Parts: sequence; C-alpha cells; structure tokens
Amino acid sequence: MFNKTIIIPEDLPGKSGKRTACRWVVIDDDWNIPLIFDSYMNYYKLPGWWMEWDEDKITSFMREIEEETGCKIDDIAEVWKVVEKNSKWEQVSYCFVWRIISKWEKHFTQKEIERGFQLIWVKFEDALWLIENEEPRTEAGLIMKERESYILWEIIKLKK
Repeated sequence: MFNKTIIIPEDLPGKSGKRTACRWVVIDDDWNIPLIFDSYMNYYKLPGWWMEWDEDKITSFMREIEEETGCKIDDIAEVWKVVEKNSKWEQVSYCFVWRIISKWEKHFTQKEIERGFQLIWVKFEDALWLIENEEPRTEAGLIMKERESYILWEIIKLKK
C-alpha cells in the first residue's frame, strides 16, 4: 500500500481531533471518473466521506458507495492511504479504486446542495488537469487539492 502524509498548517480553523475517511476513484470502461465540484469553495474532489465510529474501512466503503452512488462495482482494490495532520488534527483517508458496472445517480445531502455541489463525469486525464489547475478559496481546499492530485497520480502509476 502506498502512503502519503500532508502536513497542514497549525492554525487551520475547525481542525482538531482525529478522523478516518474513505476516498474512492470510480473508473468506467472508457476511463471516465466522477468528480464533485464544490462551487462555494471552488474546488473539485473525489467522492468519499468519513467513517462512522463503529465501522471498519471496508464496511464504511460499502456503506458510502450505497449512500452516495447506488452504483454496482467490480474489482475493488485498496491501494493507499493519505494522512493529513498537524499537532492537533489528523485525518487518515483509506483510498480505494474500482471499476464500475453501472453508473451512479447523485445523492447529495441538503448541506451539499446548499454548497452548490455538482457531480460531473470526466476523462481521467481531464480530472487531473481540473484538480491541479483549480484555485480553491480556502486553505482546506488547497489541502484537498494536494490529496486528490496525489491519489490520481498514484492511479496513473498503477495503470502503466
């Protein structure tokens, strides 16, 4: 499994404690992937969310797929983890990649709708370009940009 640690600024607002998350990359037969665009914060991100306190990573992964996508999948692989941390905050994201059998429908929460979340399907290379060339409005968005860019570059290495 690949690992990356991202050191985040000590003064990042609202960040304290520990959290565990699952991130995923869904790839269809034409190498298209979904991205979620947060129009309020002006950044693209890969689908994923926090793990519930009583879940292991596989259970969380399967729950999140069902909640957010409703899609059918095949060839699941856990390939890396990304740790974002400073002295008072740590988030571990377990990252999965899989091929999809049927595409998903968006299932945004009310908060995500209010923030202007949009689901888009783009070619893999276009997704990398969008993420690397975005200009997030917050420090947290810059950290997500680094995390998502790393994840996509690791998939390119696996693809070769």
